[in-house]
Amino acid sequence: MIPSQPVVALFIAVALFIAGRAIIRRVALSEGDPWLARALTVCLLLHLACAPLQIWVTNHLYQGVADYDRYDSQGAILSNGFRHLDFSLAPAHLQGIVSDGAVSIVAGVVFAIIGVNQLGAFFVFSWLSFVGIVYFYRAFIVTFGEAGRRRYAILIFFLPTLLFWTSDVSKEAIMTFLLGLTAYGCARILRYRSGGYPLVLACSAAGMFIRPNEVLLALGGFTVAMLVRPSGPNARLEGPRRTIALIVLGSAVAAAIFVTVHFLPGTNGSLSLSQISHNNSGSGAGFGSSYAGYSPSVLAYPKDIYVVLFDPLPLNAHGGAQLLSAVENSVLVVALLISLRQLRMVPRASLARTYVVMCLVFSATFLYAFSSLSNLGLISRERTVMMPFFLVLLCIPRGPRHQPPRYEWELPRRDRLRRRKALALRAAALPRVSLRPPVRR
Repeated sequence: MIPSQPVVALFIAVALFIAGRAIIRRVALSEGDPWLARALTVCLLLHLACAPLQIWVTNHLYQGVADYDRYDSQGAILSNGFRHLDFSLAPAHLQGIVSDGAVSIVAGVVFAIIGVNQLGAFFVFSWLSFVGIVYFYRAFIVTFGEAGRRRYAILIFFLPTLLFWTSDVSKEAIMTFLLGLTAYGCARILRYRSGGYPLVLACSAAGMFIRPNEVLLALGGFTVAMLVRPSGPNARLEGPRRTIALIVLGSAVAAAIFVTVHFLPGTNGSLSLSQISHNNSGSGAGFGSSYAGYSPSVLAYPKDIYVVLFDPLPLNAHGGAQLLSAVENSVLVVALLISLRQLRMVPRASLARTYVVMCLVFSATFLYAFSSLSNLGLISRERTVMMPFFLVLLCIPRGPRHQPPRYEWELPRRDRLRRRKALALRAAALPRVSLRPPVRR
């Protein structure tokens, strides 16, 4: 059992809160919205508050059994060497540096900095997940501007899954941080803004050591989005830039596939979803009422959607943990029902804002692939990283009913084509700037 040292952990929490407030002021200042500053502050406080709550829930509802016990124990062993610049992994007996081993290494780095303090490490990881949520929000702003942002902010800032399951030493906390930065970088690239590729490549490389399968889904969705991205303002360089980008992304996707197949525990050299489902079936702790059947058939995809997003509901929940999850699932059902107009606009919005394509591909493939976990507890935890992408589909901006369309994706197809043609003619009429230096005579 790793000690917590509450007084030291409290100082760590205060320092992280001050650092978080600096980020909040910068984000809120860029948008000039006092409400955003207040909402982000509450979000930060909830993230930090969920760290001790995670320990309490684990001790009282899960009999003290949690994955973070292994990460903390191995990280504490590694931290002693890290402080003396001894980076040998042998003392912790890691099985590898992908997946569980990588989390233990990150925990060791954190312990080497703050001391061996479980609650303090939880505060650090929950703070990192908060930063990831901020960047998911910024990706939405880059894509849609200020339209629809408050609805998206409320959902990702206060959804219990995104608060609770990212508040401990876990893959979820790290991947929320890395995928948030990745999403922000992808959104910038898809809107022809600079600075996106370093974020995407660096965070994808780091994410391959934690959950390469999730990196694969993100890069796959981004690649599809790049294929359908409309031409940018500099049409002459669009072809070469797109070709180079697709070559780089193709290489990254291939690397993610290789790492997933050969190094992710449980794959055994293949990506058989049926085998993954079989590995998670059985009896004993973690199974029983938590087991959900799985079929790789495409015809079973509606059931996959239900299992990942909405199972359990209050009518079929068993025990306190499932009942809490059922309450959140009920909220998702309500959010889905009131967002039917947004869902109908997904195909149109995908052509106008291709970040929506990335979110759609990530969500759709995640629902199919991760339903193979077949364990409601695992699914409830691991779907955390999907939610910021999925919620984009429920928050596509739309104008008021019975009023003229406000956004491009609300227009009929004929009007959209006419508008794009007008924009293309306007861009062609602009004077071309020569990139060659002037010739001296």
